Amino acid sequence: MHSGVTFLASNMLHTYAILLLSLAVLYAATLLLLGRGLRKLPPGRNRAKLLVSVVIAARNEEHNIQTCLQHVLQQDYPSEKLEVIVVDDRSEDNTAAMVAEFARQDPRVTLLRIRDVSGDLAPKKRAIDTGVRHATGEIILTTDADCTPGPGWVAEMVRHFEPRVGMVAGYNPYETARASVFHRMLALDYFAMAAVAAASAGLGYPISCTGGNLAYRREVYFESGGLQHLGAWISGDDDLFLEQVRDKTDWQIRYAVNAASFVPTQPPGNIAEFVQQRIRYASKGRHYKWNVTVALILIYVMNFCLVFGPLAALFQPVLLAPWLGALFLKWIVEFSFLQQAKVIFRATFSKSDFVLTALIHPLYIVLAGLAGQVAGFQWKGESYRAKLRPQLQAQPDDL
Repeated sequence: MHSGVTFLASNMLHTYAILLLSLAVLYAATLLLLGRGLRKLPPGRNRAKLLVSVVIAARNEEHNIQTCLQHVLQQDYPSEKLEVIVVDDRSEDNTAAMVAEFARQDPRVTLLRIRDVSGDLAPKKRAIDTGVRHATGEIILTTDADCTPGPGWVAEMVRHFEPRVGMVAGYNPYETARASVFHRMLALDYFAMAAVAAASAGLGYPISCTGGNLAYRREVYFESGGLQHLGAWISGDDDLFLEQVRDKTDWQIRYAVNAASFVPTQPPGNIAEFVQQRIRYASKGRHYKWNVTVALILIYVMNFCLVFGPLAALFQPVLLAPWLGALFLKWIVEFSFLQQAKVIFRATFSKSDFVLTALIHPLYIVLAGLAGQVAGFQWKGESYRAKLRPQLQAQPDDL
């Protein structure tokens, strides 16, 4: 009996070592392929000044909305070609009043208000959908109330809209004014996600973007089905929508990497906010296309094996070698990939910040990935699960 248990345990540990090393090699090959994608990102060549509608969904943003609007309205772009639509989503502070004051002073600004909750569309998706339906621009540009786009943002994003381009994703980096180690690590992690998004676009199969810096043709929004089919998911007004455009239309999707197109945003203020944000991001994992979901599962399994490798090595020291091999392979290819992205995005990060982030990364992936599937999260002062509760009934907009 004892020999049978020992044999079974030995086989399990052997399988663990093979699985971990195989996943690490597959992960390395994927990052090498993504590196090629970074080198294939084309510059924008459109010279037409298209009519643009900037749509901002805002809830309880009185501390941010004024600065955001000031930046949006100070664009190096023809004034008559720009409109700004702010959709106030049930704010309980002075957000709407502040936007109304901007609208009184600048005819380019429009305030729309939502006062109730819908059972068909998650709050932010509903706000964006409302803004798009009221927009008159050929190009929709979305950003968030805590973002501060530079003066060349609109012009640079529009420059990528060549005739067959229907969507343009942009970089939405964290502000680096907060120079603590914690915030530098957050910025590096966020930069890594942007680098993967850009690289996948360069390969012709974009997989991610952020709503803080996203542009698409208004006709593409309706041709692809808009946010209606994605409405039950609280998150995903950006990457799930990108996936829908990619798979349901023939429009090309580009990624802008010129510094003028970058839109800085505020990072989570503390660890608790960071955790809630990452749970929200992970909550939509089951709704991606099957191939992306499979890739995410394999990455999760690899990181799970890395987290529990030291524990397994306590009982079977021979496992330490494959664990270290997989860990260092992961670090080497990640660092190499980020170094390539660093040049393209003109970003900066230190080797010490990379090492600290790389050490914590497997545990963070395991915990956030699990929590995103089983736990709720806080967002804009409200509690959510991954999807809207089906018992909620839709109510008409109160605009």
